Parts: sequence; C-alpha cells; structure tokens
Amino acid sequence: MVPGDAFVAQVNWLVAVTGGKEQLAQRSGGLVSVRTLDNWTAGNYPRTKVTGAVRELDMWARTQLPGYPTAAGVPSLIESCGPASRNGGPVVADEVIRPVPDEPTAPPSRRWRRWALMAAAQLSVIGAAVLVTLLVVDEEESAAAPDGTAAANELVNLPLPSTGDGRLRQEEAGSIGANTYADPRTLEGGGPAIPPNTVLEVRCRYYAPSVPSVTPDGFWYLIETAEWNGLWSPANSFMNGDVPGGPYIHNTDFDVPVCE
Repeated sequence: MVPGDAFVAQVNWLVAVTGGKEQLAQRSGGLVSVRTLDNWTAGNYPRTKVTGAVRELDMWARTQLPGYPTAAGVPSLIESCGPASRNGGPVVADEVIRPVPDEPTAPPSRRWRRWALMAAAQLSVIGAAVLVTLLVVDEEESAAAPDGTAAANELVNLPLPSTGDGRLRQEEAGSIGANTYADPRTLEGGGPAIPPNTVLEVRCRYYAPSVPSVTPDGFWYLIETAEWNGLWSPANSFMNGDVPGGPYIHNTDFDVPVCE
C-alpha cells in the first residue's frame, strides 16, 4: 500500500470488504479487472482524469457496499483521483480608451461635432465588423455540423481491418473471462463470453479506445478460435504473458500484430 494515498486506501478497503481482488472483480460484474486492481493498489491509478472505470466502480460501491465511502476514512474513489480543481485567475479590467482632445483653437461646437462624427464612424466600422464575423461564424458552424456528423458516421461505417502477419498468437483469458463483440467501436453484435482461463488464438489487435473499460491501452483482439471466430475482445481481459497470481503489468500483448 502506498503510504498516505487516499485512493489506494479506498481500493484496499473495497478489496478487504469483498474478500479479495478476484472477489471484487466478480462481485462488481467485471467493472474492474484483477490486473487493474493490482495496478491501483500499487499506486498506478488515473491521476490526470477520473476515468470511466473509476466512476463505474464508485457508483457500484455506493449501492452495493454499506459503509462506502466513509468506512475507509478517506474520500471516495472519484474524489481521490484525477487532477485537483483549479480556480480561475484574476479578472483584469479592460483598458479605458479616452478620446484624444481636439485642437484647442477650434470652437467648442465644432469640436463637439467633429468628435461625434468620429465616434459614429468608429461605431459603424465596429458594428459592421461584428455583423460580418457573426455571419461567417454562423455559416461555418452550419456547414460544419453536418460534415462532423457525416464524418463520425463514415468512421463507424468503415470496414474493420482483419489482417495480421499470417501467424496466430495464443492468449489466455483472465480469471473472470472476457466478453466478445462484432464491432469494438460500438459494442454491437455481442457474442458468447469467453470462460475464465481459456486459451485461444488471436489474429491481430485493433485500437478502439472509445469504451472506458479498455483503458489504458485501448486495444482489442480479433479472435481466430472457432467458437469466437471473427469476434473482438478487449486485450486487457487477457493475461498477455502475465502469470496467475500477478503481478499483472501487461494490458496488451504487443507481440500481436496490428490489424491491417
């Protein structure tokens, strides 16, 4: 345990109250893996942002584990990881622009008329510039919105790569097994689950980090083994060369080639 680390203390409390890391992973329905718990208890947890995995485990613990988060004597998971809140900087007042006085020899009425004409001209120029800017921005936003939507749809509609280097790699599922999907980008077409500790063959790996639970690497394996052939499964659900009992330090087996 990392001394004085609130997040680590809270995770250790969750592990203790559920009877162990594997039990916590199973009771939470796979919201967090044993490998991730090993990393968190060693102090290797999200420090730049509160990840989806942390939020999901925090929500589950609030509803399923009486005493959380106060029993551990430290803040909750989402309150003890990620960056600290930052206050905004001081507000600097705008500089006051004063008109340049007219020539002292000009009559007062002429000076006033000249100043009024100059001010009116400046306001007209500023107003025209603002109007043109608003029109341009509105036009650009109107044009960009459908383009952005179309680009997102096109990305999802692109065929998934499925070619490795011709050599299959064996991977072993972790202690809680692994889920499978037809499309790792949208989690559509869920397939049969892979039982714990199942050894199977994978063809290649694909980067699709949109699902929070596949962090930190964001890779998926394309499975070759018959029962799950053609389906995708999160790389961090496999042992990736680590041995049972830990330490679990590999979220991805980078010997598996990238899908092309």
